[in-house]
Amino acid sequence: MSPRRVANPAIKRRDAPDDPTLVSFLWPIVLGVLVTFVTIRLAGMLSQMGQEPFAVLYPWIALVRSPLLGIDYGSAHAIGQMLLYFQFPIYGFVAGAVLYITNSLAKAAMTVLSGHLIVLIAFIAITIFVP
Repeated sequence: MSPRRVANPAIKRRDAPDDPTLVSFLWPIVLGVLVTFVTIRLAGMLSQMGQEPFAVLYPWIALVRSPLLGIDYGSAHAIGQMLLYFQFPIYGFVAGAVLYITNSLAKAAMTVLSGHLIVLIAFIAITIFVP
């Protein structure tokens, strides 16, 4: 018979820390700021292609600029410019908060992705069903 392995209680296993740290909250925000620099360049190219490709990247701006909300052009343009720079850092803040609370990267990513897709679907529904 083979000898049985018995766990030695003197040897401690290293587990991943369960306590959230400030770094787990801040790195998604920093990533959101870095992604913003890339998406600003991409937005310049996508705006030349029309409203639909631009709305995939920035659905919040497209939703604010839709005539259904009744926001005048000047205000919609100002809000759109603010969202152009703040959308991805806000996504980073939300992901950082979820990551800090749940300590799960998958839950943080799904929260941000589902929020983005909900607004994108709302924009598509407005453009299809509202004349």
